[in-house]
Amino acid sequence: MFWNNKDKVRFVPVREVKSEDDYTIVDNVEQLEWYTKSLHKHLRKKNRVISAVKKSTETKVETQTVYFTDLKSGRCGFVQLLYSSVMGGIYKGFQLNFKSFRCKESGVDEEKESRTDVWESFKLEDIEEFSELKVHSSHATFAFKESMDSSMVSKLEIKVDIPVGNNTTGLKINLLVDLYRGILINPNGCSYYLDKPLTKDEISGQRDAICSNRMMRHLFVPRIQCRGNISYRSSEGDQVDFELDEVPGLYIDAVQGLVPYNAASRWNFLCFQSLETSSLCMEFTTTEEYNRTTVTIWCTTRNNQIEAVGSSINGNTVQFKATTKDSKTGYNYPTQISFPMGFVEHHLRLVNRYDVMGELPSIVKSLAKNIAHIKPYIYQFCQPSDYDGEKGISIIESTFISS
Repeated sequence: MFWNNKDKVRFVPVREVKSEDDYTIVDNVEQLEWYTKSLHKHLRKKNRVISAVKKSTETKVETQTVYFTDLKSGRCGFVQLLYSSVMGGIYKGFQLNFKSFRCKESGVDEEKESRTDVWESFKLEDIEEFSELKVHSSHATFAFKESMDSSMVSKLEIKVDIPVGNNTTGLKINLLVDLYRGILINPNGCSYYLDKPLTKDEISGQRDAICSNRMMRHLFVPRIQCRGNISYRSSEGDQVDFELDEVPGLYIDAVQGLVPYNAASRWNFLCFQSLETSSLCMEFTTTEEYNRTTVTIWCTTRNNQIEAVGSSINGNTVQFKATTKDSKTGYNYPTQISFPMGFVEHHLRLVNRYDVMGELPSIVKSLAKNIAHIKPYIYQFCQPSDYDGEKGISIIESTFISS
């Protein structure tokens, strides 16, 4: 059954998972390549039913993100490398985003502890190498390497050294990340945004041949292990240092082949980690132009092995069980939430609300600044959670981009 009753559609989502044929296991380091770097190689593998957008108008944003959840200390956060190519390459560049926060109040000196939470964004200059599996500059390195351990796909080496400045905290990161097997919902993790509408028959007859530069793509590694150290200065100038010792987390490679406010109007996200299990969910809803289609993807693991994979189109979606209205933005953000795999959190703990455009280069922001209905905000939550009989930590995000 098709996901839409209209005669023609302009959005072709990933498959709904009904069998193992509907997703691909990521078990080779080459699958972790920067997609925007190897995009033309991917396109050549297909007979393109949909022609690519003219190069002069292409905008692509790709992120590689490592989420970490320290079950012992409660310290959580993410390290993200963002690459953007705007208007066919008028602007190209990398940006490092880092966030550190706690999953609960300490109960001792909350005001002092809260100052150890940090959000930093830093434009990387002097890129010395940008290859399929490595980005290297004078201040940061992300490099994938093959692992000799057959249970792992790769090791990701992250090194960051950003000096103290007017808008920087002296961030230093030295991490080695073990990546276990991941998933791509077929075809190749991609949902496509079409310039020319197609009928249901045209799509169903040639589904796997459809390809376009205008896509949303996600590659997930639902279970990783991080070890190393991170240090920075707090908002009061105090030195903050912490070690990650076999800390579980999640890795995501995400690609948007069009500007973010055209790609989706809403997002919901879950990363849950415990000693033995993990659970992730990523959901986005397209804009009215693309029929407000909701794509929901989820995966669970146990003992570092993928246990279940699912996806749904306008079906098994994330539900807000209770909400509160933000007087500043007008959005009703969740205070209780449920996800398709049976994960429910009744006590969401808001750790931050921030402008989505703050993650993006100024030229991307400028493309949206004159559009009245664009109000991009992420509501980020982090709290102790229980799932499938295990106690752990969940990071949950609800994003509102347009009204």
